[in-house]
Amino acid sequence: MIKGIGESLNVMRQSQRLAPSSLTNIASQPQIIETQRTISKHRLDSYQRWAQTTAEQHSISASQVALQSLTQAKQLLQQLSRVLQVLQQETKGREDSRQAMLDNAETLRQQLIALDPRYQGIQLLDHHFNLLSSSSAVASHAFVFKSVDLIAPKERTEKIHLQLGRLSRVMQLPAGYNRESLLHLISPVFKDLGIALEWVGQELIYKASAQAWLGVQAGVLMMGEGQRLPAGELRQILIEPRYHWQDPREWNLVNSEQLKTSQAKIAKTQQKINQHSAEIEAVHQVLLGRIRSVQTKGTDVIGLEATSALKSLYKYMQPHPFSYQIASLMAQGNTNRDQVGALLG
Repeated sequence: MIKGIGESLNVMRQSQRLAPSSLTNIASQPQIIETQRTISKHRLDSYQRWAQTTAEQHSISASQVALQSLTQAKQLLQQLSRVLQVLQQETKGREDSRQAMLDNAETLRQQLIALDPRYQGIQLLDHHFNLLSSSSAVASHAFVFKSVDLIAPKERTEKIHLQLGRLSRVMQLPAGYNRESLLHLISPVFKDLGIALEWVGQELIYKASAQAWLGVQAGVLMMGEGQRLPAGELRQILIEPRYHWQDPREWNLVNSEQLKTSQAKIAKTQQKINQHSAEIEAVHQVLLGRIRSVQTKGTDVIGLEATSALKSLYKYMQPHPFSYQIASLMAQGNTNRDQVGALLG
C-alpha cells in the first residue's frame, strides 16, 4: 500500500516534466489534445506527508499487535511460574491435586506455543519470542533423522536420493570417508534446500529455515543403495525435533527434578519479553514523534500560506477599498498625492 503511494507520486512528477515535450512532439498531428492538469507542488508535498504518516501508522499498528502478544505471553509465563512453584513445594501432595496442576501447566504451555501474532499476514514473533523485522530472520527449526545417519563411514560408495517437497537432490557418498569429510560433503546439498547442518555432541543437527521447515513437516523422502538407506524406492524418513531452551515445547513440566531447570528457563524468557516490550514502547515514542513532526510541518506551511493570503486580501475587505486601489496605483507609478491631483484636475 505504501509502495503504491510512493510510485503514484513519482508518476505524477514525471508526467509534469514530460507533458510539455510530449505536446510539442504531437502538435502537428490533427488530434484533439486535452490539456493535462498539473498538480501543484503543495499538493504533491501533502500527498508525500500523507504517505509518510500512513507508513508510520502501519508501523505503530504492527508494533501494537506485537506488544499485545508479548503482554499476553508475559501473563501466561507468570501463571506458569506460579504453578511450577506450587508443584515444587508440594512434592508429597495428593496425586489428583498434583495432576490437576500439571494439566494446568500444560494448558498454559500450549497457549504460549499457539501465540502467533501477525499484521497484514506478516509474522511479528517467532517461536523463540524474537521480534521480527525486515532485517531479522525467523529462528531456525532444529531436528534429527531418527533412523538415518548420513555421515556414518561405510566401506562402499552409496548414492543417496533426497526429496523435499518439489525439490530433489542426489548425493554421492564415497567409501572410506570419515564423519567430518562426509559432513563437509553433504552440507552444501542441504544448504541449497534451506537446511544448515551442525555436529553437536554425538548428534548431527539439521536446522531448517521457516520455508524449509514446511517441507520437512510435509515429509522428507530418501532412497539409498543398502548402506545407510534401503534401496528400491523413496521412503519417508521420520524426524525428531530438537527444541531451544527458549521454546516452551522444550520445558519439562512433568519430571520433578527438571522443574527447577524449567523454572529458570521461564525466568530468562520473561526477562527477554520484558526487554522486547521496552524496545517496542521506545519505538512507539519515536514513531509518534515523527508523525507529530510531519503533521506540525504541514500545519505550519499551510498556516504561513493562509496568513499571507489573508494579508493580501485584507485591504479589499475594508469599507472603502477604492482608496487602497488608488494608493496601489500611486505606488506603482511612483507618484505623490499632488501629482495625482494635478492629473485629475
